[in-house]
Amino acid sequence: MLPRIALVRLVCRAGATFGTSASSYCTASTDPSFAAIKPKKINYERIGIVGVPFDKGQRKKGVGLGPKAIRDAGLIDHIQEISPKLNIKDYGDIQYEALNFNGRKVGNMKKLEHVASCSRHLSHQVTEVLDDDRLCITLGGDHAIAIGSIDGHLHHSKDVAVIWVDAHADLNTNSTSPSGNIHGMPVALLARELCDYWPYIPGMDWQEPIISIKNLAYIGLRSVDPYERAIIEKFGINAFGMREVEKYGIREVMRMALERIDPEGQRSLHVSYDIDSLDVLEAPSTGTSVRGGLTLREGIYIMEEAYGTGRLAAVDLVEVNPAIGTPEDVRRTVEAAVHLLVAACGHSRKGDIADTLDLLQK
Repeated sequence: MLPRIALVRLVCRAGATFGTSASSYCTASTDPSFAAIKPKKINYERIGIVGVPFDKGQRKKGVGLGPKAIRDAGLIDHIQEISPKLNIKDYGDIQYEALNFNGRKVGNMKKLEHVASCSRHLSHQVTEVLDDDRLCITLGGDHAIAIGSIDGHLHHSKDVAVIWVDAHADLNTNSTSPSGNIHGMPVALLARELCDYWPYIPGMDWQEPIISIKNLAYIGLRSVDPYERAIIEKFGINAFGMREVEKYGIREVMRMALERIDPEGQRSLHVSYDIDSLDVLEAPSTGTSVRGGLTLREGIYIMEEAYGTGRLAAVDLVEVNPAIGTPEDVRRTVEAAVHLLVAACGHSRKGDIADTLDLLQK
């Protein structure tokens, strides 16, 4: 089997057989000085929004309408209500052309030519937003877009911790996925510990799996495939399913998650949030809903705590599908998405901070 990345890249090869230690790429993360890199303080007064109307990572039509539905629900106006000082820039939607693989294919990776191209464009855009000193909000689209958004974040900050809020682990490879839908594979594509579980993937030479799986924490899991569970246990991935949320409460789960993926409180934080992490009663218009999920109240708390670290640099909100359900279902789902994103931008449920106290002095 060829290595996943082109051979011109240095690869620290080791046994790739399941049950042995996976190798990692020779990247900056192996440099002793890498741990000393501290993220730049996030400027929460500047926010950038990127739309990704992408639906090729799964088979249900309509999820590409998510960015428009969320914008049309007044997202920017709701964020601006937090403070008139906020500088909000909408960078528009990602545009791309599918790659031509000239007959080269990878088994069980549907629409790879679309995923690879869209992800690369998104990666560049996310890096641009972060380089412009803005909190980056990415609106999906299906969860395959996280390949590009997290890669773009890594190009900006290098040392990144990820909170993956989802009913599903999205940890399959092309050899284990029951569907071949790439929205179920992004974590496996991003993690350096899993690089040798992949063949060479045409069109993805630009993307190096340099983030450690130990720097990621799941919250909200309740539909995990057998292979995904095996990988979670093998690598000791921080996974807080709904059972843990019920056992410890969302406050303690967030505390433990942040402590484990960023014990020194120095990493740039990325929250990749699938709307199906919420219970179907809270967000019915999504393609792979699973009963027994987070309440909207718990979901908002996750965003509030992430923002409260002062290190939240990027957020994905994915899998809103306005083509599923009744108009009331769509309204409820989109409204939930807006609540989550406004919390990620600093809205406080106890009231936003006044810009002036002049009226109280009279």
